[in-house]
Amino acid sequence: FGIAQIGKAFRNEIVARQFIFRMREFEQMEMQFFIRPGTQTEWYAYWKEARMQWHRTLFPENKVKFHDHEKLAHYANAAADIEFNFPFGFKELEGIHSRTDFDLKAHEQYSGKKLQYFDNETNSNYVPYVVETSVGLDRMFLAVFATSLKEETLEDGSVRTVLALPSVLAPTKAAV
Repeated sequence: FGIAQIGKAFRNEIVARQFIFRMREFEQMEMQFFIRPGTQTEWYAYWKEARMQWHRTLFPENKVKFHDHEKLAHYANAAADIEFNFPFGFKELEGIHSRTDFDLKAHEQYSGKKLQYFDNETNSNYVPYVVETSVGLDRMFLAVFATSLKEETLEDGSVRTVLALPSVLAPTKAAV
């Protein structure tokens, strides 16, 4: 079971720079996918590959790559970034994290409410583990434009810049 949402996110630990790549306030798209403990390895691998396949519908294969985290946050048992080759080098575009049950157990502890799931298949209660994917919409916008602006030489030798959006994003009945 998964919940996906988009909304404002905020950073307070950075100095604003690098245009829309790194801002204090940005749009974030994320998904929390709830799973049975013990299945996190297979679901993490599934979402890692599914997210990369989605990015490859937008970008050439040589523009995106995985960066597996060597140091993990205390709550994670696996983490990777999908990096995009921006004009200023490979940088994070999306994060995929296997967060175990850290978030829900913390909510249980501080809210005093049980967040357990009864699984009919196993006939047991458990606090679900979470696999999270998170991508910045502003960075996606920048990545799309970084690959979509093309220079085209016309018959008279003049050059123009053309916006050639990936077909999955481009309108079919209109052109700019």
